[in-house]
Amino acid sequence: MNKIKRSKADRKTAPHFNAVDAMIIILVIVAIVGIYFRHNIIEFLTDDRNDDEYVVSFAIEDIRYTTPNYMNVGDSVYFSSDGELLGTLMSESENQGALNITPASKYFTDSNGEVHEIFYPNEESRVNARGRLLCVGSYNEEGGFCIDGSTYIAAGQSIEVYTEFVSVNITVTSIEIYEEE
Repeated sequence: MNKIKRSKADRKTAPHFNAVDAMIIILVIVAIVGIYFRHNIIEFLTDDRNDDEYVVSFAIEDIRYTTPNYMNVGDSVYFSSDGELLGTLMSESENQGALNITPASKYFTDSNGEVHEIFYPNEESRVNARGRLLCVGSYNEEGGFCIDGSTYIAAGQSIEVYTEFVSVNITVTSIEIYEEE
């Protein structure tokens, strides 16, 4: 019988598993887990929030008498600071507009310093307004109210806001849970 001698190069060797291979496998697993959590952590954190609908009542003082004409039920109201949605204007009753207005003053002072009586409405008429917003938010652990879990608001706070047609400063008067009538 003829035995054929094989050289070392012809012999098949089994792959060797070493520490570098283990590190590569661990890094791949960590990367997969990291990608999974990165894409799902936002949903995980926001699902735990108890967001509900709230009614935020507000007041606007000393605005032109025509300004309320540009604020209608259903209009979206945004924070001027970052453009985030604050809420949607709603009425107090079915037959009412978005704002309840009252004259701000019965008198005005002209550029000469003379005081004149206002006969509402005229171009010098100023009004105060009250309104309500339907907002989505929650109370945090410290007891503060947050719109969409991120922007804090409180009663007594003055906030610059805008709608599609007008920009005003509102003062929050109350925040209550929304109860459908």
